[in-house]
Amino acid sequence: MRLSLPEDTHLAPGEPLASVRIPGSKSVTNRALLLAALAPGPSLLRGGLEAEDTRWMRQSLRSLGYALEEADGTWSLRGGARPRAEAPLWLGASGTTLRFLLPWLALCSEGPIHLEGDPRLFERPLGPLLEPLQALGARWLPDESGAWLHPSPTPPQQLDLRVDAHLSSQFLSGLALAAAALPGPSLLTWTEVASPSYLTLTTQWLRRFGCMAELEPGCWRIPGDSLRAGRFELPGDWSGAAAFLAAATATGRTLRLGPLDPEDAQGDRAMIAILEAAGCSLHWVDAQVLEASGRLSRGLDADLTDCPDLGPVLAALAALAPEPSELRGLHTLPLKECDRLDASAELVRWLGGQAEVIGDHTLRIRPGTPPRERPAFDPRNDHRMAFAAALGGLRWGGNLLDPHCVAKTFPDFWEVWRAMLRC
Repeated sequence: MRLSLPEDTHLAPGEPLASVRIPGSKSVTNRALLLAALAPGPSLLRGGLEAEDTRWMRQSLRSLGYALEEADGTWSLRGGARPRAEAPLWLGASGTTLRFLLPWLALCSEGPIHLEGDPRLFERPLGPLLEPLQALGARWLPDESGAWLHPSPTPPQQLDLRVDAHLSSQFLSGLALAAAALPGPSLLTWTEVASPSYLTLTTQWLRRFGCMAELEPGCWRIPGDSLRAGRFELPGDWSGAAAFLAAATATGRTLRLGPLDPEDAQGDRAMIAILEAAGCSLHWVDAQVLEASGRLSRGLDADLTDCPDLGPVLAALAALAPEPSELRGLHTLPLKECDRLDASAELVRWLGGQAEVIGDHTLRIRPGTPPRERPAFDPRNDHRMAFAAALGGLRWGGNLLDPHCVAKTFPDFWEVWRAMLRC
């Protein structure tokens, strides 16, 4: 696939980019779907993300015995029953689906379940999540296509666990979601956690479903038996918005996009502060529409510990910046759908820049000019690497392999991208 160059567009000098409608958040959608299954009674969800990752979650819930209906952009689900699978669950490449379902099924399922998915899914870390579940009697038996999960013989009344979460906050979020469905109050503790903003996001949605969880540094208190079904409007995806906001600042064009929630707990909302620190202007036009304007006037200097998913897009933007940049807090990137730290450095070099990887947590970038002829960029079957390549292509063009990998979280990304550029 050929990436767009500015001369491919129909923009007149100074003309703003076309407004963009952002899809729902994968992180919120999969949390809300699981909470709707856990909460007794009927729930309605509007604005959920329609993409591969959320499709695997919905498909899994149906396979576990939950009647989930979809009509006119609304998903309805009656929750509260114990899960039981009559067939294997296919999870694709969705880390949130596996790590959110696993604790609940290990503690509450009525029988063994076979979990299947893309090979990379089971290569990503699971040990620190399996350890406390196995201590409670669950068994995990890997095989060629995934693993058999044998649940604890007796569902616990509550949890009191110390968790190693330095590789992924999803271990804690999955346990917290499962704990909210247990009869008694639970306590989760830890020393170090990756991407702690996602714990805040989980707490926000536990509370919206009636569970008044209390999150403190190193400690999470989760009341039991307090989930309530209801009607919920799910917010737009700050991760999905990142490439579009970066496009506005890379081209110096004005862009309006939404719907986004300015009070959302999604960590990628940090994109506003990162771009403002680099000389751009962002402000809210109304309650859900954000406007970005002003070309990048400085390099990027950002700690992405709370928002590592921004890493690839910001790396591409740094390759287009007028000065060198430094991105820190990237230690979880090698554990994502691909090794995003290595892939981001490769993308910077493909865009003509210099990329220095320092340890497993920092990327220093110096912009440059790519050769006229270069091979197509391979996003390594990773949607966020494809988003980042699209951004880099605004200045330098080029060809992209496997553009369809965006279907994981943003199936119509390329149509929306081209519409923004009016091409």
